Amino acid sequence: MFICYFCVNINFMRILFVFLLVSYGSFAQNVDFEKVGVKSAKYDFFWGNDISGNNYFATSNNLYKINEKDTLNYTNNKFGKITGVETFNMLQTLVFYKQNNAFVLLDAQFNEINTTIFSEINCEFLKPASQNELWFYDSLSQQLGLVNLNSNRIKLLSNPINKTIKHAHSDYSYLYWIDIENELFSINKFGKIVSLGKVPPFERVIFSDKSDLFYVFEDKLYYYSVENQMSVNIAIDEKMIENFFYKDGILSIFTNYQISTYKIKK
Repeated sequence: MFICYFCVNINFMRILFVFLLVSYGSFAQNVDFEKVGVKSAKYDFFWGNDISGNNYFATSNNLYKINEKDTLNYTNNKFGKITGVETFNMLQTLVFYKQNNAFVLLDAQFNEINTTIFSEINCEFLKPASQNELWFYDSLSQQLGLVNLNSNRIKLLSNPINKTIKHAHSDYSYLYWIDIENELFSINKFGKIVSLGKVPPFERVIFSDKSDLFYVFEDKLYYYSVENQMSVNIAIDEKMIENFFYKDGILSIFTNYQISTYKIKK
């Protein structure tokens, strides 16, 4: 019996192409977005928002927490430029100052509740963790770890990570990071590291959760599913995006002194 392997391969490729086309179409249709608002925001930088709808901005070294009724301000000139602000917990806003290897925790009224300057480690970033701890990457040892805010105990969790970390994100139980080769990893509080695959090239990126992220590349905004390894372009009006933030189905985009908000359904 004669079998045409060339014909079999051609048919297989056709079936595979149709399958990928249908899969991508189905994936793309599952990402809906709708513009729901635009507000003026005459600040230099947008850090994000919290569960109560407060927006966090900065101008020079002044940090602002703003809602429709009130504006709170925090300034700390002794630690230098603000490098990072974590707004996940509105009762403990984390403000990181990389230049002086220091951080400040602010309560809901923007009062200082913890001020720390590290001497044992040199932090590249700080991210919130559970049980009153913070994730960190120490550039001296090139290791990831946790610092306890009650005892100031520092615990190194990983072997040295030699590749530069481009972006990091935490959801309390896990820390996620993307390295210089766009490889995505996670680590839990026991030090177990898992490779989650490769992400597309990006200029800015934010996580929506452990399996999804949004990124900007060449002035276009994309949604990317880590699980499906697929990207979908989100056609928005805004250009020259300076920063953006995602929380609870709302994507906030900061550009040209204004905040545009989109409702995202996945």
